[in-house]
Amino acid sequence: MLDESAVGERILARAKQPRFTDFHHYFLEHPEAIPLLLLLSLSDKPHPVPAYSAWLLVHLAKARPALLAPLQDQLTTGLLETTNHSIQRSLLVVLLELPIKRRFKAELLNCCFEVFANPDNAVANRVYALYHLKRFVKMYPEIDQEVRSIISLIESHEMKPALRVGIRNYLKK
Repeated sequence: MLDESAVGERILARAKQPRFTDFHHYFLEHPEAIPLLLLLSLSDKPHPVPAYSAWLLVHLAKARPALLAPLQDQLTTGLLETTNHSIQRSLLVVLLELPIKRRFKAELLNCCFEVFANPDNAVANRVYALYHLKRFVKMYPEIDQEVRSIISLIESHEMKPALRVGIRNYLKK
């Protein structure tokens, strides 16, 4: 049975090889190691272990989201608690692949508003937060006006192309 440091060592060894993200196939074949990957992504281990672990979670979520569904509460808690923009981005992407759960719904909604509205956040994080907000608007149409108000404020400043595309995708409905 693998432990956290063994998985971390495998990640570091694999990081030096081409096509690192193909390593997610190992976790598809050994789903019992996925909780260790989550622990590493939220750990205070030196870079690149947390970032690469979170990146692998993204690829797992894209390939087989059902494997991450049992960890959704921990993923959401990790998103709410992290201050690392790289980990935040990966967890936002992972959670987009899972249905919104009742538990932590309000906290996730607030987090997404905060990430999207904050110009100091990485553009990708803001866009993924906006995509979460789009899902929330389907449940709570009344928040659309608040999202559009933030968009108006953002549009009054210069924006990066990725943010412009994210906003256009939001407004398309």
